Amino acid sequence: MNYKELILKDLITDNTKDLTDGRLFLKTAQNKKYSQNITEFITPKDLLKDLNLKTKFIGITGTNGKTTTAFVLGHLLSQAGYSVGIQGTEGFYLKGKKIESKTLTTPPIFTTIKRAVKYEPDFYIMEVSSHAIVQQRIEGIEFTAKILTSFSQDHLDFHKTMEEYKKVKESFFQDETVKVFNGKLLVKNEKCKVKSGGYEFNLNCKNLYVLEKSIVDDISMAGEFNKMNFSLALKTASLLTNSSLSIFNFSLFEGVPGRMEIVSKNPLVIIDFAHTPDGMEKVLSAVDGKKIVVFGAGGDRDKDKRHLMGEVADKYADYIIITEDNPRCEKAEDICEEIAKGVKTKPYEIITDRKKALKSALKKAKDNGFTVMVLGKGDENYIQYCDKKIDYSDREVIKSLIKKL
Repeated sequence: MNYKELILKDLITDNTKDLTDGRLFLKTAQNKKYSQNITEFITPKDLLKDLNLKTKFIGITGTNGKTTTAFVLGHLLSQAGYSVGIQGTEGFYLKGKKIESKTLTTPPIFTTIKRAVKYEPDFYIMEVSSHAIVQQRIEGIEFTAKILTSFSQDHLDFHKTMEEYKKVKESFFQDETVKVFNGKLLVKNEKCKVKSGGYEFNLNCKNLYVLEKSIVDDISMAGEFNKMNFSLALKTASLLTNSSLSIFNFSLFEGVPGRMEIVSKNPLVIIDFAHTPDGMEKVLSAVDGKKIVVFGAGGDRDKDKRHLMGEVADKYADYIIITEDNPRCEKAEDICEEIAKGVKTKPYEIITDRKKALKSALKKAKDNGFTVMVLGKGDENYIQYCDKKIDYSDREVIKSLIKKL
């Protein structure tokens, strides 16, 4: 049976509602409870085996840094002459161009398979979220390489404890594929013990490469933390292509949308996706001079990190504006108040309307010579409320407001 042809002709489905005569059902971990009575089906593992794709999959997981590492790695592999697809927070990119918009950071497995079949890149770089590992949205994929970018608090609304969150990440690195890990190697016996983000991971030692410090200096993005992201990408590219580190360069890398992105130079305004205490600390500490930070926290998500985000802002910013950031079904005012509990010494105000918050920040920056750091949304083009999603872009709002200053 020609499964590639069936996929291209839309004759395979993972949705029981779309199962009609002549269509083959793809039974996955996510849909199995809805498909118990379906007797003729194929699994992702068997489908991928029969497709025998030339494409090599690379999985990148970690609390922060996945997107930047994916884009840098894509740039390096393209530089070496390979065609590259990148899937993650920014959507799906092929050969450096955005082809499809984001659905989930790691979409359902059939979406990944269909993209691989349709575009057939040499390398398919994908961000792998902890949710996706638990929900088996990567089932059946035999990865050629895996990367851990970082580990710190996030998603405790889902995982409940840091130990459980760690175990999920740890489970991704138990095979013998190439594994490039940001951490410190503690023990190397039958299992390798590696410390990352203050937690010890027990990993499969076969083909494990641990980066304890960055291996690059001159990069095109600000921040010491980005040196590690670039280093992880460089080491992986070298391993995948069996090439010396020295053949690669970053000179033509144009950066990542919404990651330490300079939107304005006068006043200096930088937007970034940082939405965890650790991510905020890395971003804010990377920029010198007096800073105003504008940020919020997502609703219906890890509430324990909110006051910690306030503490980070209190440590690194000179003025703080707390605002909305995808409040979902919570009140933005309540979220902002929880963040404010962490602010002890610096002046701050709560302006729940994000556009008004940015307007206030830009005016203060112009009057006082501040740099404005706008965190949390990065390249996102919406704000999510309980029953609706509205079009919104930090980048576009800032550009519009600056014209009126």
